[in-house]
Amino acid sequence: MKKLFTALIAASVLSGLYAVNLGVGVASQNVLKDGRYFAVKADLSTPVMPIIDWRVGILNVVLPDGGKAIHFGTGVSSDLLIKVPMPMAFQPYIVLGLWYDMGLEDAPLDIMEINVKAALGGQMGFGGMNGYLEFGFDEFNWTKGADPATSQEFYGQLGVRIPLKLGL
Repeated sequence: MKKLFTALIAASVLSGLYAVNLGVGVASQNVLKDGRYFAVKADLSTPVMPIIDWRVGILNVVLPDGGKAIHFGTGVSSDLLIKVPMPMAFQPYIVLGLWYDMGLEDAPLDIMEINVKAALGGQMGFGGMNGYLEFGFDEFNWTKGADPATSQEFYGQLGVRIPLKLGL
């Protein structure tokens, strides 16, 4: 019964009861430290309440010096976008995100990380899509057995959100 209920919820989301937006952007990670690098990101977002959207990352291509990492799938990130209603074209929002990563293999892959994200952003509509800009903490992570402040990265991100019309 739980699987059927989950399938019905997924079908209702994809049938157009809720709007789905595809976001594509570029980010400058680790902005305030040496070792700044770029990332290409893609996400899907949908409103869950009139002032709250839920955003799930589907692609994160990290491009640091000397290598790259590609994360693909719905486990990349999960954020709540809390919209601040304003009577103007530029609509601000607050980003709150949480990501849990656990490795169950032998060292060095035996890890448990909790990553927190907080940011301020805004979007502005043009030509049937929305341009957006965000700035905030990408990660403040807690790693099992390590200093709690092992990573505090600021990021800036710029991109567009394109509304998708999905239907069954």
